[in-house]
Amino acid sequence: MKLTFWLVLLFAVNLAAAEKRIDVILWFDTEDYLLPADDDACKRLADMLTARKIRATFKIVGEKARVMEQRGRRDVIDALKQHDIGYHSNFHSVHPTPAEYLADCGLLDGIAEFARREGGGAADVRRIFGVKTLSCYGQPGSSWGSQAIAALPEIGIAPCYVDEGSHVGLNNKPFYFAGALNVFKMGRGRGYTRMELHDPAAVEPAKKEVTAMSERLAREDGGGLISIFYHPCEWVHQQFWDGVNFSRGANPPRKAWRAPLQRTPEETESAYQRFGEYLDHLLAIPGVRFVTASDLPAIYPDTVRTSGATEPEVSELARRILARDAMGVNFQVIGTKAFSLADQFEQLTLAVAEQIEGAEAKRPLPAVGLLGPDNVPPAAIEQQIEVAAFREAVLDTRKFIETQRRVPARVFIGADAVPPADFLVALATAFATKAKTGVIPLSANTALAPVRYIAEDTPNLFGGWVIHKPDFRAPKILEVARLQAWTLKPALRKE
Repeated sequence: MKLTFWLVLLFAVNLAAAEKRIDVILWFDTEDYLLPADDDACKRLADMLTARKIRATFKIVGEKARVMEQRGRRDVIDALKQHDIGYHSNFHSVHPTPAEYLADCGLLDGIAEFARREGGGAADVRRIFGVKTLSCYGQPGSSWGSQAIAALPEIGIAPCYVDEGSHVGLNNKPFYFAGALNVFKMGRGRGYTRMELHDPAAVEPAKKEVTAMSERLAREDGGGLISIFYHPCEWVHQQFWDGVNFSRGANPPRKAWRAPLQRTPEETESAYQRFGEYLDHLLAIPGVRFVTASDLPAIYPDTVRTSGATEPEVSELARRILARDAMGVNFQVIGTKAFSLADQFEQLTLAVAEQIEGAEAKRPLPAVGLLGPDNVPPAAIEQQIEVAAFREAVLDTRKFIETQRRVPARVFIGADAVPPADFLVALATAFATKAKTGVIPLSANTALAPVRYIAEDTPNLFGGWVIHKPDFRAPKILEVARLQAWTLKPALRKE
């Protein structure tokens, strides 16, 4: 009897631990194409991980892949192919960087420019590593732009963004933004951590930090994701390769590029030993499993894109829009589904159009996943809209989102241009009241609550990266990002 009791208790404990799963994504920005020792570091790390049955994500720069091919390092390429292959830009720090060439772009021309400049590198990485689709992208340094995120499917990259920065984030957890799943702005000690490789005194504090993070995630959230990142060159160099050549806007010709100074073999070997100890500690933490960028979409599925929204869910969205607080309209979570403002705009436009046409409701209707507007909305005034004019605008808006796949920057009601946020509130009113005659009130200047998650334009946001000029600012990149706040929503973890 006692034995049975303890077996049941042990089973319950193990079951509870399994429910509190801690996913760890370990990713490497694989970028140094100047120092040949970096090739050896890539292979050593890949082999260390493979020996421990850990699959990591290696985000590879296009030129790094080409240089390894030119050097005949098939051994390195084959070792990396045992892992998940992502993308880390074409030339990384050669000017212009992504933020530099996106600085004056809007949404659509920025998407086109990113695809033009980065598509060739992505194609080379796919070819050299024999993969059909790259698992993710992450920016070099702080050279971020929402246009890059939106462009990923156009250049053979899965809509998944894995990096760290402060441009946009959502409570130190994964989120959806600009059409992609983002692991970004996870927060040191909250969602991301790393051990200093070359400091012997850093090992134990690093172990304690990651253990505390896993315990907090298990306790507070029932599990979650920890992001850990490195660069293979960190094991072998004294200074980052790009800082040696491209700091503060410098752009020397290729013949003048210099490889960074290398660490001693003893320093490098000690760093490998510390890292191995760190990996073994991670493997021993209860509930921890290693995942890759390729795994993330199944862990954090966007069920609105697959299962759609039911009629009661659309009704609840309309109710919440009409009950909005002073911060304005916001993303919403209903059960296991998260709805961005773009999702709400799409679902309510289609639902009201069905009411207008008297068509049978096609529910649940999967969302195509609209991008945000491509331009700043016009100013608005509070007014009353005749139902007949409103209905024409709804049907025209449906045509727009079906063909353009984004929220319109303005909706025309006759000669008047209406901001999309105000139109969203009007859609909620029309759906809730099923108005056939009379007027529909139009609110003025409805606020977008998710905008608060977009960073302010500060001197260090872009200029803090050593490769950019110290005074480099990119306010238009943030303006475009604020327009894409329409697409922001939490990524809900599938149990």
